[in-house]
Amino acid sequence: MLHRLFFLCFFITVPSVAQVGIGTTNPQNTLHVEGGLRITNIPSGVDQDAEQRVLATDENGDVVQVSRDQFLNNVNFPEVVFSAKYGTTNPLIPFFTGCNPCSGGQLLRLNLVQPNIAYQKVSAIEVNDPSGTNGDESFRIKEDGYYTFEIQTSLTLNKNNIYYVNFYMSNTKFNGNVETDILRIYAGSPAFNSGNGQIGTHITFKDVKFYNAGDEVIFAFQPAFNSDYILNGKPTGASYAAQLTVTKFTN
Repeated sequence: MLHRLFFLCFFITVPSVAQVGIGTTNPQNTLHVEGGLRITNIPSGVDQDAEQRVLATDENGDVVQVSRDQFLNNVNFPEVVFSAKYGTTNPLIPFFTGCNPCSGGQLLRLNLVQPNIAYQKVSAIEVNDPSGTNGDESFRIKEDGYYTFEIQTSLTLNKNNIYYVNFYMSNTKFNGNVETDILRIYAGSPAFNSGNGQIGTHITFKDVKFYNAGDEVIFAFQPAFNSDYILNGKPTGASYAAQLTVTKFTN
């Protein structure tokens, strides 16, 4: 009877310290599967943080538990870091400084004061306003990365003229160097030279570029040649004259 009991105890305890191999004769972990694995009818997690945990494999093929932040650490995906509406009538603050008449190459800087901010991630980007007056604001980048600046607004033009309008971007780098880009966004007559008066034309602009922390970015509309007025007015029935969204690709 004692021999049987000893044998039974030995038989039960040995598996608790052994390594089991499926498809291999040299298991390297408590359970080592050489080949595919299928699991069905898995119960849902009951812990409050169950959705934050993911099973993965390390460089040895061992199954490990990682957090969602660890899992996404090297995945680039877009994140909105700034979103705001601009251009109000009370007080009167157009989205950009107009000109009448306009000189070729003149910069019509964006007015980035008193926006209706929907969201701002201050650790990534902020608005720099050195004088507290309209027209000299800039965006200051606070984290390295690729940023997308997307602007939707309208230009108010004279129906009787032909226009060539650029969008001007200047980035004063953290090391003092200045990078400038100019993109043609409008060319032609807003109403085929028929009639007089004003007409609005919709403008959408998007630019993607890598920025470093400490970069100072300014934007402006720019007439390519001398012309009549280029203005920004709030469209009839609209609450704002412009929408500006900045997206950062996290790394």
